[in-house]
Amino acid sequence: MKKFFLLINTLRYLKWQQIFFRLKRKFFKAKATEIYQGNEPLTSEVWTHQLLYKDKINDQLEVLFLNCVKKLDLPADWNNETFGKLWVYNLHYFEDLLSENAINKKENHLKLLNNWVDDNPIGSGNGWDPYPTSLRIVNVLKAWLGGLELNKNIFKSIFEQASFLSNDLERHLLGNHYFVNLKALLFAGVIFENDRWSTIAEKGLLNEIPEQILEDGANFELSPMYHSLMTVDMLDMFNLCKAYPNKISEQLVGMIERYIPKMLKFMDAMSHPDGGISFFNDSVNGISPSKEKIESYASKLGFEIDTLNPSKSQIIDNGSSGYFCSTVAGNKLIFDASEIRSDYIPGHAHADSLSFELSIGLQRVFVNSGISEYGMSSVRYDQRKTKAHNTVEVDGKDSSQVWSSFRVANRAKIVSRHHKLSNDHANVLEAAHNGYKSIFGGCIHSRRLSLKDDSLVVSDSLKGSYRQAISNFYFHPNLDVTLTGNLFKIVGPKFILCSDLNGSSASIIDSFWHPEFGVEIPNKALRLNFQDSKLDIVFTWSYF
Repeated sequence: MKKFFLLINTLRYLKWQQIFFRLKRKFFKAKATEIYQGNEPLTSEVWTHQLLYKDKINDQLEVLFLNCVKKLDLPADWNNETFGKLWVYNLHYFEDLLSENAINKKENHLKLLNNWVDDNPIGSGNGWDPYPTSLRIVNVLKAWLGGLELNKNIFKSIFEQASFLSNDLERHLLGNHYFVNLKALLFAGVIFENDRWSTIAEKGLLNEIPEQILEDGANFELSPMYHSLMTVDMLDMFNLCKAYPNKISEQLVGMIERYIPKMLKFMDAMSHPDGGISFFNDSVNGISPSKEKIESYASKLGFEIDTLNPSKSQIIDNGSSGYFCSTVAGNKLIFDASEIRSDYIPGHAHADSLSFELSIGLQRVFVNSGISEYGMSSVRYDQRKTKAHNTVEVDGKDSSQVWSSFRVANRAKIVSRHHKLSNDHANVLEAAHNGYKSIFGGCIHSRRLSLKDDSLVVSDSLKGSYRQAISNFYFHPNLDVTLTGNLFKIVGPKFILCSDLNGSSASIIDSFWHPEFGVEIPNKALRLNFQDSKLDIVFTWSYF
């Protein structure tokens, strides 16, 4: 019965078309419906070429995806899921065509592309799934616009892939998958001068851009990693608009141009002073291009890059997404006062309500635990749970009911959120959620974060009924973390952070930080048991 209600509380958030198209996919198999006539694709002399990725394939066909290295054995490895399906997908993306050393690997890239065409017949294998097909179409066409000379055999294959994709859109999933499907059709439609593909893409994007990008610029799945990926998608499409003037409607061009500055601003707000993304929801390093490369790309396309000054005392309220960002004296605090915004596609959401991350200068100090895999495993499940984040866990439950690898049933709602500059010149962020409340009881969790140039005060309160509550704080593995009696201490590269935990039931536990897929680094966590309904912790630091 419990599993039944879990399923019902998951399905009730879906859109009707997700259910319809999921059923349709079971009975109707996609196919390529257009025939390539051998016409030369429409080229452009004004494409702005940007290399985005680190090298992933070397001259000996040794590949590195998700921190797993393998010497390719083709054609077998096109569908070898030993390292997981996501690893195989990465092989089919062909992101190495846009890698830092791509100009010196053209011969190998062409050989690999021709191998792919020969070894992957239409509709067969992992490479023809809509998501890798979408990424591959765009990456190949971008590489061609950047100077990679393709033969007719490859052009024919890209045409067939676009035709197949046009009949295999991921409308059963929607979200970022459907978005990249539409982007690929826009590229293929413009370059191959196929009006049907362009029409599908434009109609879809005009609906999806304002749906998936919130007014504060955030991608509605609220993952800084996926936000960075979608920012690149938007820049690519704007690049396409400039390279092929009058081939894309003014309405779509204008919409893309309006949203990109908001997205760049949000990306900056959600990044740490070290330039890397924060780890809220499904977010880690090594998947999206770096912030530096994305901003370089945007600048080349004529967008102004306006970054936050962390030395300035300020609060950024990203009201649509719910995230707060506060900076003072070179330190940066990011606070998750948000809900699951993408109700019908919550697969990348974590139960991380009211969690936060903090950097002191360039050093990350408080860190969420990150993710290391997408598989159907207890590891993936644990990494999405409340206890893996810098927040409060009540009665062993999660603030939002995460389950399986990409499922969420009941979800926490934010019931209040505020910010202010207090009389003692502290940046104060406040929010509360009802994820632990039910018709049978439970409680509301409220959190107040007060940031000054040398301190952070974390004040939690629980209003309602509960049996036990634990506040978890996770720390970057580069820090020396100790608890001696009541004195909690962190020694960083340029600072010492202390907290007097007298009266608190505190312990240091061993944990792991997952900054990339396939990476697990030992770190420390501070665990505090609530003695009553309130818990106030003062962290202070000094520099040396």
